[in-house]
Amino acid sequence: MDAGKSKHCLNCGNIVEGNFCSNCGQSVHVSRINPKHVAEELQYGLLHVNKGMIFTIKELIINPGPTIKNYIGGKRVKYTKPFLFLIVIGLIYSLIFHFFHYFPMEEMNNHYTPIYDYIPLQHWYSAHYSLMLLCLIPFYSLSTYWFFRRQKYNYVEHLVLFSYLTGAKIFILLLFYPAIYLTRSAHLYQIVQLVSEAYLIWGLVQFFKTTSWMRSVLKVISCIILVLVILLVLVYLLYLMLRYYDLRL
Repeated sequence: MDAGKSKHCLNCGNIVEGNFCSNCGQSVHVSRINPKHVAEELQYGLLHVNKGMIFTIKELIINPGPTIKNYIGGKRVKYTKPFLFLIVIGLIYSLIFHFFHYFPMEEMNNHYTPIYDYIPLQHWYSAHYSLMLLCLIPFYSLSTYWFFRRQKYNYVEHLVLFSYLTGAKIFILLLFYPAIYLTRSAHLYQIVQLVSEAYLIWGLVQFFKTTSWMRSVLKVISCIILVLVILLVLVYLLYLMLRYYDLRL
């Protein structure tokens, strides 16, 4: 393209000064799509996602509350987007667990606590842990949205909060999965579960703390208990409906 001619963005038609369009961000240097172009796009995409994912995980594990506040506040370039982060971590979790075909929660319940056999949907929950965590996010978000409504975060921002924290919880379980798989220890799995729940509470307290730590911890625990009670009631009602339907048949 000649220096004396105006450059137009091929994507939106905007007049461009420099190498990138100020309107849509596309580069003015656009080549034809060929094998080399596809290879370069894949390389850039994979490296960009991987770098962002590693940085996001590191920041979430070390300092979850301030990290998520930074993202909501506008510092977003270095972080993997919350919903993409959760989907990628959940997909990795599902692939690993199904590849090794060992579900520690289900194994623990079958061999150590037979009472779980009587809890509705328990076995399905055990085999689809990451999916269940995904389903819990709207409920947790609604609970914190109500309990911490004075902090003026909207509901979608609460969804962002729990998407990041849930993804980090799944990552913690993945981190310890090799040891759980090799030892087949229910006690180790229980410890990891406790660590992940403590992490969730810690992340929420860091995010919402405005007064005392004790007050923040009590409010966060109240949010979690409220969600668990509501879900137990819903699951039990669903169980009764299914039993009634089976009896009618």
